[in-house]
Amino acid sequence: MKSNRLGMFVFMAIGLICGHSGWGSNTDTLCVDKKSNDSNYFVVVPVAFYGEETNWGGGLSGGYYFRCKDNKVSSVQGTAVYTLKNQASLWISPRIYTTDREHYYSGHIRVNHFPNKFWGVGRNTPDTLEEKYVSDDYSVLIQHQRILFGVIMAGVQGQLNYYRTGDYPGDRLLATGISGVNERLTTGLGVLLTWENRENLYYPSFGEFYKASLMVYSKIFGSELNFTKLTIDLRNYYNIYDDHVFALQFLADMTWGKVPFQLMPMIGGADVMRGYYQGRYRDNAMACLQGEYRFPIYKWLKGTIFGGLGDVAPYFDKLDISKSKLTYGAGVRVRVNPIKVNLRFDAAYSDRKEMAYYFTVTEAF
Repeated sequence: MKSNRLGMFVFMAIGLICGHSGWGSNTDTLCVDKKSNDSNYFVVVPVAFYGEETNWGGGLSGGYYFRCKDNKVSSVQGTAVYTLKNQASLWISPRIYTTDREHYYSGHIRVNHFPNKFWGVGRNTPDTLEEKYVSDDYSVLIQHQRILFGVIMAGVQGQLNYYRTGDYPGDRLLATGISGVNERLTTGLGVLLTWENRENLYYPSFGEFYKASLMVYSKIFGSELNFTKLTIDLRNYYNIYDDHVFALQFLADMTWGKVPFQLMPMIGGADVMRGYYQGRYRDNAMACLQGEYRFPIYKWLKGTIFGGLGDVAPYFDKLDISKSKLTYGAGVRVRVNPIKVNLRFDAAYSDRKEMAYYFTVTEAF
């Protein structure tokens, strides 16, 4: 099987550096320079890319950042892209603290029209099962959390997803009644609990980020399918020496009920088990452990060595470390602004025996 990505090349034409002097370069906190009266920051970045699934594409990526109490930074980020294959994607994600620093609002609005690939369900699906399809999906996620004791947040969330799956073979797996092909609407309500103690949101040097999210999708809320999804995300960052950092993540994703294949726990992609196509392996449960050693090279240039171990299974107690998938690789980071947002290039290797390449913005975790 060919590499899932022949490569992705991102060219930043403007906005890669601080747009004005209103931002300080304090590396200890996500903050605006207190000596400046200008507390807002806006950046727009033209992007161009190439991928096996997309051919050449381009668009805009941007963000608006503004300061709240205690110099905590809120933001609204977004990306809009279009490709030569007439594919389009729009993504908007707010992260907003109220001025009294007692409430935190987050979520996303996402619209996609993209081709994808499906290999079935399970840890042992062969490459020969690969089938292509086109997915139109729309998603709205709203999260509200109350900030307790400065580092703990607890709250509620709601999500609406709409999928339209087409252009798939009439004699393969997706045509046999896979959940999520004919059922298009899922709506859910849930709760979440977060511990956030990182000193920087985009490239942490020390601290912790722990999050548990429970979402119940039910016909009571208008969903066409009944299922439950629990996600546990645990991240630790250790400053070994100077700018040498070791980052560790444990991610577990579990579902119960009639889960659409689009929302099944999966491994692969730019963030979870780099080296596999996103969704190459999926099932009702997934767990993975990822580690990264991040080290300085020259001022704004840093390097990283990473690895991951993960597995999928029909039930959480059926996960087997002896059958886990292994990925590893290395990459470079180019800092693009004072708040430590990086341009990321990674090359990853897995049992596919071919390199997978990722060129994007921000860290995997």
